[in-house]
Formats: sequence, structure tokens, C-alpha cells
Amino acid sequence: MKPLTFTRGAGIAGAVTLLHAQIALAKTAPNAFERTPLHLTGSSVVGHASSTSGMGGSLVRTIVGLAIVIAVIYGLTWVLRQARSSKNPAQGTAIEQIASLPLGTNKSVALVRVGTELHLLGIAEHSVTTIRTFTEDEAVDFGLPVAAPGEEPAAAGDSGPGLLRGIEALRKLTVR
Repeated sequence: MKPLTFTRGAGIAGAVTLLHAQIALAKTAPNAFERTPLHLTGSSVVGHASSTSGMGGSLVRTIVGLAIVIAVIYGLTWVLRQARSSKNPAQGTAIEQIASLPLGTNKSVALVRVGTELHLLGIAEHSVTTIRTFTEDEAVDFGLPVAAPGEEPAAAGDSGPGLLRGIEALRKLTVR
């Protein structure tokens, strides 16, 4: 919604609300509540107690109504999340992310397997750039985590110095 339209609508709603309040307050004299006599008899005390219990009931109704509104809001957000996630489900196994390294805010480097090749990608806020493409043999020579499609790559502690050699080789290739 446009801000100007929203502002106009809020102004009109406020004016209508104030108009209704003015009409409601105009039905009584300006200081009528100050001239109202107090009837402090036993019967009025009983009536006062019954009105208090009615007030407690309205408080309970208000709290229950608020709980229902909050539950509806949470339910709608859950439904919207489910609809959004089912709109574009991931399909296929031809592309697989092997590793990623965050470099800064909205910047990272990712190693992605496409078929039998590994692609080193630079990812920025508005672009994705191919830094280098590796065959499986080159990836093994550099010590990159190579796994068959669908398998988990070896953990950093399992590959030992080979992985560190691979990282150093990638640094030499990418540092300017």
C-alpha cells in the first residue's frame, strides 16, 4: 500500500473515531459526573460487587479473545511459510554444494559439484562468478574434498595435510 494512501486512511479513521466520541460525550452535560449524588447504602454495595464480577468476566473474555487472535496470527504465518517452501522445492542431484566459506557480509566462496566437475564460485550480493573449474583429477591433486555424488565428503580432520595443501593452493590461485 502506498504511504500516502495509508496516511489518508488513518486520518479518516481517526476523524470518524473522534466524531463518534464527540457525539457520545455531547449527550451528557460537561460536568454531569461531578453533580451525580453518591448512594452509599447496603444495596448499592451489593450491586457494586456484582458489577465487579461482570468486569472480571469481561477481562477473561478479553484475554481469551487475545489468545485466539495470537493463535490465528501464528497459524497464518506457519501456513504462509509452508506455502512458500513448497513453491520451489529442490529437485534432482545433478548439482551439489560441497563446501562454502563466508568471506564477509553477503560474500562467500562455494565449491559446487556439477556432474563430474567441481566449480569454485565467488558469491556476492548481486552476482555469482566462476573462479575456477576443476576436474576430479585436479581436485584430488589439490586435496579438495571429492566425493561421489550423494556421498558426504571427508571431514577436515580425516583428510589431514592433503586438505590443507588444497586450501593453500586455492589461496594462491585466488589472492590478488
